[in-house]
Amino acid sequence: MEAGKGLRYSLRALGGRLGEQWERERRDTLFLMGATLLAVAPHLIHLPWWTALGFLVLFFWRLGLVMSGRWLPRDSVRWFAAAACTAAVLAHYKTLLGRDPGVALLVLFLGLKLMEMRVRRDLFVVTFLCFFLLLTSFFYSQTMLTGALTLLAVLGLLTTMLTMQYGANEQPVSRRVRTAGGLLLQALPIAALFFVLFPRVQGPLWGLPDDAHAGGTGLSESMRPGQISELSQSDDIAFRVRFDDTPPLPERMYWRGPTFGQFDGAVWSPMRKPLAPVPLPSIQGEGSTLVRYTVTLEAHNRNWLFALEAPVRIDRLPQGAALLMPDMLLQARERVVERLRYNVESTTGYTFGLNETPLSLQNWLALPPGFNPKTLELAARWRNEEPDNAKLVDRALRMFNREAFHYTLKPPLLGRDSADDFLFRTRSGFCEHYASAFVVLMRALDIPARVVTGYQGGELNPVDGWWVVRQADAHAWAEVWLAGRGWTRVDPTAAIAPERIERGSRALQPAAVERPLGLDLPLLADLRFNLDALSNAWNQWVLSYDHSRQMRLLAALGLGIDDWGQMIGVLALGMALMIGVVALITLRPRRPHDPVARAYHEFCLRLAAVGVTRAPHETSHRLLERAEHALDPALARQARGIVTLYNALRYGPADRNERTDVRHLRSLVKAFKP
Repeated sequence: MEAGKGLRYSLRALGGRLGEQWERERRDTLFLMGATLLAVAPHLIHLPWWTALGFLVLFFWRLGLVMSGRWLPRDSVRWFAAAACTAAVLAHYKTLLGRDPGVALLVLFLGLKLMEMRVRRDLFVVTFLCFFLLLTSFFYSQTMLTGALTLLAVLGLLTTMLTMQYGANEQPVSRRVRTAGGLLLQALPIAALFFVLFPRVQGPLWGLPDDAHAGGTGLSESMRPGQISELSQSDDIAFRVRFDDTPPLPERMYWRGPTFGQFDGAVWSPMRKPLAPVPLPSIQGEGSTLVRYTVTLEAHNRNWLFALEAPVRIDRLPQGAALLMPDMLLQARERVVERLRYNVESTTGYTFGLNETPLSLQNWLALPPGFNPKTLELAARWRNEEPDNAKLVDRALRMFNREAFHYTLKPPLLGRDSADDFLFRTRSGFCEHYASAFVVLMRALDIPARVVTGYQGGELNPVDGWWVVRQADAHAWAEVWLAGRGWTRVDPTAAIAPERIERGSRALQPAAVERPLGLDLPLLADLRFNLDALSNAWNQWVLSYDHSRQMRLLAALGLGIDDWGQMIGVLALGMALMIGVVALITLRPRRPHDPVARAYHEFCLRLAAVGVTRAPHETSHRLLERAEHALDPALARQARGIVTLYNALRYGPADRNERTDVRHLRSLVKAFKP
């Protein structure tokens, strides 16, 4: 029973006056624990489940101790818990260095710090640890949602710091939150000034741990049949594209990625040891109009820069930062570990690879010995029947189109002879199954061929005009080399599921995904497009604000700044002006705002309207005596109630000065109409 009373009293203490030092400490601890939970919440989805569970156990253990008023655990218990947390992190990550183990240790040690908060200094230590922990959340995500959660946590921490400054007589919780919000609003202009003018360096200010960019989502450095289909259900954005003019049709949007030419019977990988030197890329346009567009590529921790086939020019990157590889892949010198924006010119009508030699083409004919005997037998029969390579390519496509082949997001598993199993047994698969089997068949026909991976299609956002290419648009196709035509794109998927190429990956989504609960709701689609456009604006104007964009903005403002010294001088001048304006606004003398005095002043004005004017030296009782002679009995009773409540608020005990009484006084004055 006593524990229940203590619990109720602790909760009342969150917003009222405190009579004992013990209750004040409990109040401060409860506020701080709430803010701590807000600071840790964004990390719980990134950390291992046992880390989140460990922190929550420590958190609720400390919460129970606060509510019950029991003593904190002994030092030996906390030292043992600290050693156990360190050992668990070391066992899971095999190291204590790096982003993930560092954040896991920080979260667990923050939970342990809650268990040793004895004096007010410990409360401030936990507060500053929470601020530092909020910074680490941007290692994982820099979206608007992360920013909003961080802002909410900062508001909670500032409210907690205000709470810890009050004595026995404190402000209500809502007023504390408003005060903290006012502090954030006052800091907003300074933050905006620093964002615009603080020098941007070409690269990070400090080195991140090796695992800070691990686990990038997207295409892999190799391809196994069934691997790309795992991306087909992902709505994660790969990149966004804005075309300068009319965009090509979606079925012609092939965003080229890595090319695979080495096959071990199960996995396709890049050509590591070519049999002959690969000639330099030779792209020849056929008089088609160039397509100009801007790509905003999400970080994927690879070197690939995606572009429409075939890219002929790339801008807005440092000189030599991107190379056109012999297989027509745009490749960056460094891994793409942050959002990257670049301009590209491509031609969709092109001839590529006419400079290949018979020796270099041998690189694209190799097959592992001892695999797929049925495919080799089929190829030998076809070759005896037809000598023309182009007609053999068409014959393979007709086989996929006319025979019982199926396109599915959940293909059956293939055995050791993957091409044989697919062509003669399962006949069901995703794009990489068809591309892999097709290239094996072509090589068995002595036709140079290779697998190309990338993305196909995209979705136009009508709100902002950007095309969105998602991981679900990941695709694999084939290239064959034909005399007089060079490398020619052949997409077996178009022969099996043309709707995938014409309408994009969403054409193959289950009905439950396209129409939730069986309903076709245009409002949901509009909401999705608007949220995506808002997220894109955040990426373009906030996260992509780099050195080059900063220089262009300053040039547009008429500030010809070309070095750090000038920029820091402008920043210092802007800060001085801003602080001066704030000082003029906040430091000028102001009359104190007293709601009781304002209500009484309005009451006096209403009496003056009927001839009862208050003298400067006159007390409220003397004014009431004169007013009663000039008012009828009903109005006199109202005036007496107003004066009585005014005197109680002005001269009574401190505990009478409540907001409810002030509101009552205002309502009485408003109803007083002599």
